[in-house]
Amino acid sequence: MLGSIAKLLELYPDAKVVIEPSSDPHNYNFLISGQWVTIKKDHLSNREKFLLSLVSQDNNNKSINNQWWNFLVHETDKIPAEKINVRVLQFEVQKLESDDRANEWLSVFEDTFDDVVDSFWINKYTGILIEKETNTNMDKLEVQRMIELVDSDFYTKSHVYVGQFWPVNDKLPNIFDMERQLFHKSLEMKERVNNLSTVILDFLIEQNLKNTDMFKSLKNKIDIDSKTTQMINTLYKCDSNLAKTSKMLFLHRNTLLYRMEKFHEQTGFDLKDRDDLVLCFLLLK
Repeated sequence: MLGSIAKLLELYPDAKVVIEPSSDPHNYNFLISGQWVTIKKDHLSNREKFLLSLVSQDNNNKSINNQWWNFLVHETDKIPAEKINVRVLQFEVQKLESDDRANEWLSVFEDTFDDVVDSFWINKYTGILIEKETNTNMDKLEVQRMIELVDSDFYTKSHVYVGQFWPVNDKLPNIFDMERQLFHKSLEMKERVNNLSTVILDFLIEQNLKNTDMFKSLKNKIDIDSKTTQMINTLYKCDSNLAKTSKMLFLHRNTLLYRMEKFHEQTGFDLKDRDDLVLCFLLLK
């Protein structure tokens, strides 16, 4: 692993130390020892991108004194809360001029959620919000609308990765490791707000997730019975066409919609959403 920015610049002479991450889609950004470094994407292999992101994460972990963060990054085995489900929203915010402005931004961001467990900055540009699962949690589209308003008020440019809800147990840190990588992947994407469904197809090209705790947990979550599996496979094969799917399953359209709604209630995945459908289809393979 690289020991310093100087070593990184020695290995990549075209890399540049910058004040804030580059917005150029052809560049890749890394936070190393508290400083942003930008490198052109076509000069890095996928393996190099991954290793450099780990260097960035390792450096950040050392300076954060927070019980949730220490638990999520394997610094402690002490579980911060029990018998609740939480999701982690990871965010990167550009164009914040000062620490006071950053804290103000975080306060406004946090106030838009009803059930915040904790929120904090990891470094000058990225942070974490941990939210408890309830009946009123915002979906991705609602988070996107909200972040557009916050960015408009603060003249910032933000990216948010909305994690899945998970039980708070000893598997959560391993799952967060994967969500951390998905967050970094989401920063390359056009949309400002992303989640597992929007990032996973691109990520699967680079990584094999089949044996991770995250994928095993998701598969157990959706693999309810043979009828559900058949419904997901048929919806996918019919390109989400409800009439065609109903005909192939010998179901009334309303019965199909009812089963899809029940599945949504049980798992949080909306099979009417193409990204969620593709994700569920892949998980069943």
